[in-house]
Amino acid sequence: MEKLWIDLETFSEVPINSGTHAYAEKVEVMLMAWAIDDGPVSVWDLTTGIVMPPMLYQALADPAIEVWAHNSHFDRTVMRHDHPELVPGVTRWRDTMVQALAHGLPGALGALCEVLGVPQDKAKDKEGKALIQLFCKPRPKNSKLRRATSKTHPEEWRRFVAYAGLDIEAMREVHKRLPKWNYKGAELALWHRDQQINDRGVCMDVQLARAAIEAVDQEQKRLAKRTQVMTDGEVQAATQRDALIKHIVESYGVELPDMQRSTLERRMADPDLPSAVKELLAIRLQASTTSTSKYKSLMKGVSSDGRLRGTLQFCGASRTGALGRAIIPAPEPAPPFA
Repeated sequence: MEKLWIDLETFSEVPINSGTHAYAEKVEVMLMAWAIDDGPVSVWDLTTGIVMPPMLYQALADPAIEVWAHNSHFDRTVMRHDHPELVPGVTRWRDTMVQALAHGLPGALGALCEVLGVPQDKAKDKEGKALIQLFCKPRPKNSKLRRATSKTHPEEWRRFVAYAGLDIEAMREVHKRLPKWNYKGAELALWHRDQQINDRGVCMDVQLARAAIEAVDQEQKRLAKRTQVMTDGEVQAATQRDALIKHIVESYGVELPDMQRSTLERRMADPDLPSAVKELLAIRLQASTTSTSKYKSLMKGVSSDGRLRGTLQFCGASRTGALGRAIIPAPEPAPPFA
């Protein structure tokens, strides 16, 4: 079966670490690198206004051609938002990253090339990452230029277009060297179902999440104020680890090797520990909890329709085990022993 290889270079005002689906809602596809089977790699520069190459259009439209990408969930999601008329159905997609994960190999393309012995030009890779930083995200707030383009940086753009095709070459070589036995048949169908689940997402109670974030912020302020009162202003917040350790040893003669939860809980159980120190340690435990940060992660990644998508990585945990992204949507208790 023929293979269409694709790789996209994109721009969005939304940070990529907010999640693919939140990022894709305001995305612009700038470049599409592509190739048919082992044919020459071409790059379609969408910023020029040039129409799609007919051969690429035919390959995208042909249901008999497989569409291959590395981390295809990103490419497919971006295409659904910026060019929905072009995106192939989910069952036509294949993914070299998932193929690698399905066989216990690293998912990152660079690491995968190293493991499989695929030659890499480190200098070109370093330059390519710098060009991505230049063109694929807004410029720093202190920069007079809000966005770098082919018009503002023509020479860098020329190199960026040349760089765009390198991942296609790496993907094709990686695919040739990867095992195939755990990425076909039922396993492939399971991955396609996984993609449909990720596309549908989970409905989130956005109002509740916002209220939780506000409640956490208020409680952090209360804990910080109490810390300031108890330390006479020496420590502004219990999250200031070194300042809190210093205050406790100088004011109460109590030495703490660290601020790990197990250490604090053990010391708080000491009946001879001064009550003021116990309260400070209790405040520290409350202020440093990380579980409440999940609400902010959720709000960063939720789509405008209130659904959180792309939360599962197929084979992200030990071959076919799913790995949660941002949140774990379906934690299941382990079955009881017989």
